[in-house]
Amino acid sequence: MLKKLFILIFITASIGAFGQSKFIAKNAYISFYSSTPLEDILGESNEAVTILNAETGEIGFQALMTTFHFKRALMEEHFNENYMESAKFPKARFNGKIEGFNKDMLTAPVANIKVTGLLNVHGVEKTITVPGTLGIENGKLVGTSKFKVTPEDYGIVIPAIVRDKIGKEMEVTVKANYLPFGK
Repeated sequence: MLKKLFILIFITASIGAFGQSKFIAKNAYISFYSSTPLEDILGESNEAVTILNAETGEIGFQALMTTFHFKRALMEEHFNENYMESAKFPKARFNGKIEGFNKDMLTAPVANIKVTGLLNVHGVEKTITVPGTLGIENGKLVGTSKFKVTPEDYGIVIPAIVRDKIGKEMEVTVKANYLPFGK
């Protein structure tokens, strides 16, 4: 119920900001990956919501931290309680704009893009520019991105006892299959 309320609030709040021409992905994929000689860490969610404004190239993305799942339950518990403090900081958000956007990007084959905007994680907001792709793939509008973030940049403290098990950077992967809003 809380997830549906979260999605409804996000969509309602975005309607005024994004106007009438928009695309939405309600089950976008986000993962973060860290590899060290001791252990690989992979957290994945298929429950992120993203809206793309077809007029301006503005994009909004939100994910509840508790929707990330791991290979081991203990990793998930530590992620939510110790690192992300999910009760205090329940979601991550990105609001940005595709650089050099034009409407033809929405009907052309997949091509490289750059997106600049504000990433808010763990209550810390930073401007980032990330590479990505956008375009038509198998008849669908698809957007992807892969970039790295440093947990410390977002106030996420990694205890010394596990610091060697977690890489200094996390590779974030985003994949969204967009549909016209209202479909």
